Amino acid sequence: MSEYLSKEEIKQWRSSLEKITLEEFAARLGKKIEESKPTNDLVDKVLKGKPVVSYDTTYKQTHAERLSAIAERAFEREQQIAPTPFSISKIQTPEIKKVKPEKTVKKPDKPIDVKPKKVKSLREEVRVVFKKALTDREQKVFDYFTQHKGETVYAKDLAELLDLPRDYVYKYIKNLRAKIEGDKLENSEKGGFVLNI
Repeated sequence: MSEYLSKEEIKQWRSSLEKITLEEFAARLGKKIEESKPTNDLVDKVLKGKPVVSYDTTYKQTHAERLSAIAERAFEREQQIAPTPFSISKIQTPEIKKVKPEKTVKKPDKPIDVKPKKVKSLREEVRVVFKKALTDREQKVFDYFTQHKGETVYAKDLAELLDLPRDYVYKYIKNLRAKIEGDKLENSEKGGFVLNI
């Protein structure tokens, strides 16, 4: 018979309802608790059982500072790229240039106002504010709606456009409704969808 507690006896102590210490349990059985065996681990030899504590707080500070700096730059860039409804007044509009006429032409009393050529873009033609950025497929669906604004667009047309089954198209319409500010994408009385801008 062993003089130390076996694993089964320790399990018995853990499962017992009686509240006694392991030492008391071992004493009742006339046995001892086996002390921890020495290890040959290099970590245990070097540290001698003491925990390792790092007091270097510079890493945490610089890491947090780097993250906040990146977040600030991203926020500023986002403000430049996609204005919010509150910053719509910050959008730069082209200024009217005053052009002086050539000498051969009869000089008018006032300078002629000439507007610069406008670059046609979807953003200038359509003033739609999105709550979130669109995915590629959502952008395709939105472009199709803008090409057919005010007209009824059917799910089968969008399914052909995206090369998907018709049932999958409704997800993109639902997402567009959620991302477009206001009720601009409505159900048509004919059974399709209409973009009213």
